[in-house]
Parts: sequence; structure tokens; C-alpha cells
Amino acid sequence: MEYFPLLELPEDLQAMVVERVARNSFQDLYRLRASSRSMKALAEMRRGVQFFYSYDEQDYGLSLIKHAADAGYERAVYTHAMTQAIFYGDAQYFRRIPRATVDRVGKLVRDAKWGWGLWHTDEFRQIKAMFTSTYVPSFYLCQCANVVDRQCLCLWHIDVTKDDNMCERCFWIKEISLFFRDFEPISLFRDTSNW
Repeated sequence: MEYFPLLELPEDLQAMVVERVARNSFQDLYRLRASSRSMKALAEMRRGVQFFYSYDEQDYGLSLIKHAADAGYERAVYTHAMTQAIFYGDAQYFRRIPRATVDRVGKLVRDAKWGWGLWHTDEFRQIKAMFTSTYVPSFYLCQCANVVDRQCLCLWHIDVTKDDNMCERCFWIKEISLFFRDFEPISLFRDTSNW
């Protein structure tokens, strides 16, 4: 029997495989983790998001996300940087992400369908409210780029409010705002192996 060389796929496709396997069952996820070091890192990133954002197991979840980020996975690097900035006020991890790739990787992370039964912790919702009331107005007041007039100065239109010439501060305020607006963690696996 000939095996498909999964590790030769681009990183985005490998991550998609892990996401699909993780949706199937815990057993399949653990089998995939055991198949190789890189699959383990991708699976740990997914579990890290679940533990950090849904189960409020921040230390354990962050260590899993960091392990996958240290293995070099773009989605994990992005998620780790956002998590550090949002929960710990540590923006130094943004330097690990080239600005040219932030839009693509951020969209992949935010658009991922992380599972069923999506919830955020109370702390996440509180930080989101504080960020929205504190930093988002400064984004709209900064004159660093061409601004498109909007009736609502909120998270809903933040991605299309300024052109690409914005300053670093506004760039990261926009990116964190998009993360708050669109990111949904996994909180429940559905076992479909017996269906």
C-alpha cells in the first residue's frame, strides 16, 4: 500500500487536514499527533486554542500554542502573538510576523471553523470591550492614512476604513480588532466516528 506524503503539502493544507481530523474525533486527533512531530505541533496549536480561549486553562493552552509557534507554523505564530498582546499586553511577538503576510495568515486563523458550540471566556469579552472603547477610537482619529467616512466607528467596518498606508500602531489596532471581531475558539469536539 502506498502512503500519501502529508508532510510534503504546504503548511496551510497540513493545517486544514488537522482541522478536519480534529472535527472528526479525539481518537483521530491523537492518532494524527502520533504520526509525526510536525502533525503533533499543529494538533497542539489547535488544542492550545481550545484550552486557552474556551476552558480558561491559560497556562496550559498558551504553552501548546507556543510549542506550535516555535515549530514555525504561521497560524500558530499569529495566534501566539495575538494572545500575548491581548491578554498580557506584550506586543513583542508581532515582530515575528512579516507585515506582508499578516493579512493572509490572519484571515486563515480568523476564518477557521474551530468547532461546534463556540464560546469565549468572560475575560476575553471584558478585554474586547475595553479594547474597543479605548483603542478603536484612536484608530479612527489618527490621520496616518486616507480614511473612508463611516457612520459607525466600530469593529464592523475597521478592515475597510483606511488604506494600506497606515502607521504601525493603527495597523496592529486594526489587526487586533479583526481578531476580536472574527476569531472563535473551539470548545467542543463532535465524535462522528460511529455515524
